[in-house]
Order: sequence, then C-alpha cells, then structure tokens
Amino acid sequence: MNIRLLAILAGLSTIGIYALQFVGARFSLTTQGELARLTSTDLTILRIFASGLFFLPFLRKRHVRAFLNLGWPRIILLTALAGAPYPFLINIGLGFTPAAHAAAILPSSVVLFSSILGLLAFKAPISRHSGISLLLIGTGMALFVCYDLIYNPWALPGDLILFMVGAGFAYFSLTVRDLEIDPLAVTAGIVWCSWPLTIPMFLAMPSNLFAASMAEIASQAIIQGVLAGAIALFLTTFAARHLGSQTASLFLVGIPITTALLGALALGELPIPLEIVALGLMAVGIGLPATRFLWTQYKTARR
Repeated sequence: MNIRLLAILAGLSTIGIYALQFVGARFSLTTQGELARLTSTDLTILRIFASGLFFLPFLRKRHVRAFLNLGWPRIILLTALAGAPYPFLINIGLGFTPAAHAAAILPSSVVLFSSILGLLAFKAPISRHSGISLLLIGTGMALFVCYDLIYNPWALPGDLILFMVGAGFAYFSLTVRDLEIDPLAVTAGIVWCSWPLTIPMFLAMPSNLFAASMAEIASQAIIQGVLAGAIALFLTTFAARHLGSQTASLFLVGIPITTALLGALALGELPIPLEIVALGLMAVGIGLPATRFLWTQYKTARR
C-alpha cells in the first residue's frame, strides 16, 4: 500500500481516537448508575499506567539515556506540562463541560498560544492568515463563553480550565521543538516519571477505582492509556513524518466535529446553534494555517 495513503489513514485514525477519548472520559465522569463511576484521578491513573506499560516493549537503553540527558530540571518541567497533571486537568474540565467543547478548545488554544509564545520567544511575526486564524479561534471561544453564561454556567470553569491546559501544552511543544530526541523517548519518559505522582493523587483526591466495574476500568485503560496515550502518538508522528507537520495538522480539524457527533450519539449532548457556530469557527481557525501552507506549496510546485 502507498505510504502516503497509510499516513492519511493514520491521521484519520487519530481523529476517532481523540474523539473516543473525550467522549469516553465524559461518560465515566458524568453518567450516574448503580455502579460507581470513575473520577478524574482514576482516569489519570489508568492512562499513566496503561500507556507506560504499553511503551515498555518498544523502548531501548538509548531512549532512556537520551531522555535522562535532558537533565532533571527540564524533565520535571516537561512532566509537569505533559505528564500526569495534563490528563488530570483535562478530566477535571470534562467533568464540567461537554465533550465537544473540550475537543474544540484544547487544539485551538494550542494553536493560539503557540503563535503568541512564538511571537514573544522568537519574535516570529504573525502573518495575515495566522491573524485571521487567531481571530476565528478567539471568536469561537467567546461564543462558548456566551453559551456558558446564558445556558450552562456550570460549563464555564471547565472551558477555562481546558483553555489554560492548551496554553501549557503549547509551551510544552515550544520547549521540545528543538530537542534532538526521539518523540517516543520523550513521551515514554514523561509517562514513567509521572508514575510516582499518581500515588499522592490517589491518596489525596476522590477515587472510585476499587468500586467501579472491571469492564469500565478495562475499557478506560484501553481508551485513555493504550489508544490516546500511546498509539495516537505513533499515528500522529507517522502522519507528520510522511505528510509533513503542516499537512498532518489538518486532521485536528476533524476532532471537534467527530467528537460533537459522537457526543450527541453516546451522551445525548446535542449542540445548539450557538455551539455549532463556535465549533465551526474554531475548526476553521485550526485548519487555516495548514491550508494556507498547502496552497503556497501547490502554487510553488506549478511554477
């Protein structure tokens, strides 16, 4: 099979995985029934341990050595930004806000803050198209806030938490951008360094890990840990390597849309017109820089 086709299929698969991650977490955090549901702490623990165990057969000594060579100050910073606190805060946010909000706010806030941090750190100018993209994202976020204030004030803290988590991940991306290290080594190292953090989290935060059903524990370990925490990384890296990072970023556009559809079917979270407009604006804002890049490449190739 053509390698580019495989890369496209990999990118499309990540859309489904991340949509399943948001909807699955939202289901466990909000659905009430006879059995105890998992908490934000439980979902974080399952993600960290399942993804860490999944990485074990694929890591070599050179990966461990490369990660340790980053130095402990940088390792602690990366673990704080993308380790256990990252999924924990996402799950906290999902306890308040619909899954579709999370799927739109997280990637769009990463795009927004990446541009802002790039401007501050590298004096990288914001182009006209990037400016339009940021305007669309900002407008979409403002519409979400309007929705929260008018229809669902309980969702506002969740949206704001997710927005700030995106800012933290943008800083993480900026930090690792110039590191000469395999992404697999960074991700696995951060996950393993997060294992000790799960102990105080489990002791200090509410947990239903010993009361929830084994079926729910196993399914969330697979969804949050193996699929979203490990396999999605490989698929994203594979797509970016063979399509280019700009082209691969177009798949982010499908995450909010797919999550909204899956959330409506599985959770009954039907977005109202105001939310649909916000989702559309943020999806276009996410994809606009990539489409501009591809159009420029296309024109250059035709000359």
